[in-house]
Amino acid sequence: MRRNISLIGILLLLFLNACSKSNEPPKETLVVALASEPKTLDPRFATDANGMRISSLIFNSLVKIGPQLEVIGDAAQSWEIKGNTFLFKLHPNISFSNGRKVEKEDILYSFQQFQSKDCPFQSAFNEIKNLEVNVEEDSFIIKVEMNKFSAKFISSDLPVLKILPKKELEAQPDEFTKRPFGTGSYKLVEFNTNSILLEKNLNNPLLQPSSKMIQFKVIRDDFTRYQKMLNGEVDISQSEIPLEKVKNFEKKKDQFNIYKYPGLSFTYLLLNLEDPIIKKFQARRAIAHAINRREIIDFKLEGYALPATSILTPANPFYNSKLEPIPFALQKAKELIHDLNSNNIELTLKTSNTPSAVDVGKVIVNHLANAGVKANLQSYEWGTFYGDITKGNFQMATMRWVGAIDPDIYRVALHSSEVPPGRNRGHYKNKRLDELLENGLAIKDIDKRIKHYQEVQKIVLDELPIIPLWYNQQVAIVNKRVKNYEPAMNGDFSPLLKAHK
Repeated sequence: MRRNISLIGILLLLFLNACSKSNEPPKETLVVALASEPKTLDPRFATDANGMRISSLIFNSLVKIGPQLEVIGDAAQSWEIKGNTFLFKLHPNISFSNGRKVEKEDILYSFQQFQSKDCPFQSAFNEIKNLEVNVEEDSFIIKVEMNKFSAKFISSDLPVLKILPKKELEAQPDEFTKRPFGTGSYKLVEFNTNSILLEKNLNNPLLQPSSKMIQFKVIRDDFTRYQKMLNGEVDISQSEIPLEKVKNFEKKKDQFNIYKYPGLSFTYLLLNLEDPIIKKFQARRAIAHAINRREIIDFKLEGYALPATSILTPANPFYNSKLEPIPFALQKAKELIHDLNSNNIELTLKTSNTPSAVDVGKVIVNHLANAGVKANLQSYEWGTFYGDITKGNFQMATMRWVGAIDPDIYRVALHSSEVPPGRNRGHYKNKRLDELLENGLAIKDIDKRIKHYQEVQKIVLDELPIIPLWYNQQVAIVNKRVKNYEPAMNGDFSPLLKAHK
């Protein structure tokens, strides 16, 4: 009897082991490190960087931003602009990953979903006057007529709008949010707090990726992420390795390729202007002068950054190069705090709980203490931290804009109409800036548009609704067993489409 029980136990263990192995991704799967999991992959609600990047592998937009910051076609094979009207011709025979071909109703429904009030991107599509979708052989012609011309419609708005499956989404809305699917190069196989597994979408006629599968491993601890990259458990890390560890990979150039390149990543201090202290310009200016950016860049970021002045980075053609970074001026900060006539000013700085974010937060808190401001540091896991930011539950928070290309990002981030549920989370209001941001949408001439947004950048730097900190240099570390990887300046995951083991 005992012998039979033992035999059954052994068979059960073998069975469970076989099952666990069968669930493991194939060895040729590209493994990519993430420091935090996306809140959602539903493109209607994905506003964090990882959520937007991964959903762009699962879904197609009409157009998107290419690796060198140019507008390129995605589902659209061609387009033209006639006054206030945008015309798009789609590639033929576009299908969803479940095999169903895209229909006219799917395209109309997609626009409707991104125009709905609960969509954070809704304001981008407010000016659509009329939408027509006509069938042409195996393709569609989409005609978008605007109330007025919008210079950022192609480069900023349309890339976030994805083609959605109307029938399936309406039939099972909750299931779609949990496991969304689209027409992109990959389809979602698994999504949990530790892993996101994508498989090649064989029904996609637009772009068949080189790798059959991609696994995004969520590794929250910086040191663990570094170790897994070093020992080969991870193939690719795009700006997810602690900067002080990059030199260790440079010593192993026989095993790793290290790509260093300018990007579109801007780190800043988000301020809640509804707070009675922070709403005072004098307090914001004191905070800005108290922070020694150069010290943080040199000793915490290993020199992989530049002091910032604008949401737009130096790689951006709209960047205002005439602006000067806010100088570290401790005495000036002390005087400003003293002149506020407020005893014992106490503020809270929130960060995510990644060690690098906490380390930087500690330094900023120390800098503020030197200026006479008692600051308390609170760090949370990403979901809690991001939830507090979206709810306005903060005074100050270290944040990052990633991938800002069109200068209309200033409207998204700071226009008074974009207060939550929009992305003006600091509740900044400035009538003059609102006018400039609205007028900027109608400027067609590129030189005039550049000049216009240089004034926008100057106003924001002068008023400090956010405090610029630094521009992060991008560092991608790639195991040499990975071939055909080329980094993208926009920081997205498009390099993974061509890369393979």
